[in-house]
Parts: sequence; structure tokens; C-alpha cells
Amino acid sequence: MTMALSSTVASAQTPAETKLYNKTMKKPSVKAYDKFLAKFPSSSYSSEILLLRDTELFSKVDKNDAAAVKAFAQAHPDSPLSEEISALIVSHNTSPLSKEDAMKAASGYNDAIGWRKDNVDHVLAIKLDGGNISLQSLSLDGKPDADAIAVPVHSLSDLTPARLEGNLSIVLIGNSQYASFAYVNEGESADKEWVEALCDMESGMVHNAMFYGKELSSKDGKYIEGQCLEALSGGLMTSQLTYLLGKISENPSLKEISRADLLTDESIAWWLDKNPDAQTTARTVRFGALDPESSIVEAYKKAKKENGRNFNAALFDLRGYTMICAYSKTTKDYVLVWCEPVCKNRNRDQLLNTIYFENDNTLDLFYYKGRTTFKFRVNLATKNLRRS
Repeated sequence: MTMALSSTVASAQTPAETKLYNKTMKKPSVKAYDKFLAKFPSSSYSSEILLLRDTELFSKVDKNDAAAVKAFAQAHPDSPLSEEISALIVSHNTSPLSKEDAMKAASGYNDAIGWRKDNVDHVLAIKLDGGNISLQSLSLDGKPDADAIAVPVHSLSDLTPARLEGNLSIVLIGNSQYASFAYVNEGESADKEWVEALCDMESGMVHNAMFYGKELSSKDGKYIEGQCLEALSGGLMTSQLTYLLGKISENPSLKEISRADLLTDESIAWWLDKNPDAQTTARTVRFGALDPESSIVEAYKKAKKENGRNFNAALFDLRGYTMICAYSKTTKDYVLVWCEPVCKNRNRDQLLNTIYFENDNTLDLFYYKGRTTFKFRVNLATKNLRRS
């Protein structure tokens, strides 16, 4: 079979190609290889000649000289040796330093790893101090060997970086090395911003993607329920952004909020903003119109109803709040009538225990506070509020 294949290959060549091939193989040299490739670039002999030429050229390159290896790769992008050369470039940029040794060299930093750039070993360290994040390249003895990179804080509001999350790492995207890390912005509220970041170690340019929402708890621990700003924007999908969005989507502590709950959270925020004095001095209440797709409407439909002449109403807890949703029999609309944080201590704090219709339109809100009781009366038609 081998003889038949060789005969087929040979017969596919012109006499001139075969003649020059035989001549080249009798006196092989880079000059002779180049002459053949220039005259017969599409010959079936060309792949063999190209391999011989590049092997000869690459044998003269210092394999420990990262710049020389990269220069060869750039000058010969289609070389048969490209796989071998790529592996060598990767080894020139892969640190053998252990995590333990990196942390010893980076005393005073939050996290550190070994990193290698062009076959030179460094330690990359990260620090969070007073809400400011910086990256620092160190020599193996712990001394700075480059200027520190100040990482611009990525935030939608006045939240500030409170902690670093996960492990600092070095990733290769294209031909560039990036420091990959994450941090969480937070304040006094339950609002949280989880930021995945990439810093180009050559230019210092930082790329970000953020998942923002509220921190909640479950039997498995705390998590953030919300949305990813960059995933929603529909902008240009760069290789850096693709990496960052992948990190966010793979993170089990980040859970995308449903549209129904998003509508509910917006309704709660609106009601609380429009009724800041509902518990104290307000004489009227502003009701919030509800989207039929809101999870408040869904909860209302499942809850026990208080039936009035013009309205039905239901009391239930949802997403950390005790709320009253009413349905107008006239307009067929759902409205958020009342909203307050869920009572945490029934022996000490006020508890909205029951509701009932006093007349056609007036809804009584019956409270316990310790051993005392009191009422709020809300007129669903006029929106007037009375206390007793």
C-alpha cells in the first residue's frame, strides 16, 4: 500500500517539481528549502520541505528566550511546528510557584499567586484596603518589581468594596495575561454588587461584569438574587466579557431573579418611597398599581381573601415584607395597599395579624404589639388612613 501511495504522489508531480525536490534533498539547506517553496508553494512535497525548513530554523532559537520564541511564532504563523511552539510559549507564562510560597512572599496582602511573564517568575498580589483595590507585581523575595495597578471600583451606587471573593488567578485570553479576581460591594442595606474583574497585566486595563441584587438566605447559605448588568445590555461581546459572564453564570451564589419577583421588588420599593410616614403621621396612603405578572398578584390569588362589596383583599408575607393586596371589582385591577417589613420578634415588635372589612370600603388592619393591640383603618375607595 505504501508503495502504491508513493507512486500516486510522485505521479501527481511535474517532472520539474520532482527534479528540484531530489536536488534539494541531496544538498539540504534553508536556502534550498526556501527556493523550492518559492517555486512550488502548492506542491505535495511542500509540507515536508516546510517542516524541514522550520525545524532547521527553530533549532537555532534559544528555547529559554521567550522573546525569540514569540518572534519566531509571529514570523511563521503557519509553521508545522506551531503546536510545539505554542506549548513552549505557555510554559514561558505558567508559574511553577506554589500558593504557599507566593503568600509567604506577599506578606500584608489579601491574596497572592505565582505568575510568569516571558519566562521570568514573579508574585502577583492583591490588596483591599479602605474600599480601594490594588494589584502589585513582586519579585520572589517580596519586593515590588513594577508599579502597583489601582483597580477602579465598578459600582451602580454608593456601595463600596467590602471583601474579595474567590481566588486570584492568572488567565490567558488571546495572547494576553489577565489577573482574574472578584469582589463584593455592599453597604448597610441588603443590596449587594458582585463584580468579576480582569486586569490586563501588560496595560493595566480593567474589564468588569457585575451581578447586582439583594443578599438572601436559604438552608444552603447566603446568595445574591438579582441581575447581571452586562448580560442585559446586549453590547459588544468581547472575549474578555465572554469570560466574565461565564464566571458569573457558573457561580451558584448568584441567582437570577425572575420577572415576577423583579416586578414585585419594584412595587415594594415604589410603595415604601411614596408612603414613608404610613406607620406614623400619614393621613392618606398611595396605592401601587400592580402588573398582573407580579408575584404579588400570584400570591394574592393563592391567599385567603377578605371579601368586601367593592374590593377583595388578602394579607400575606412575601419577599421579606408583610403586605396587603386588593382587587377592585369595578376596575378589575390589583393594587398594593400596604407594605411593611415582616415582624421578626412577635413578643416585642408590632405584628399585623389580621385584616377584615368594617364596611363596604374600609379595611381594618389589626395589630398586636406585645400584649397590646391597635388598628389602622384604610378606606380603599378614598385612600384615607386612620389610627385607633
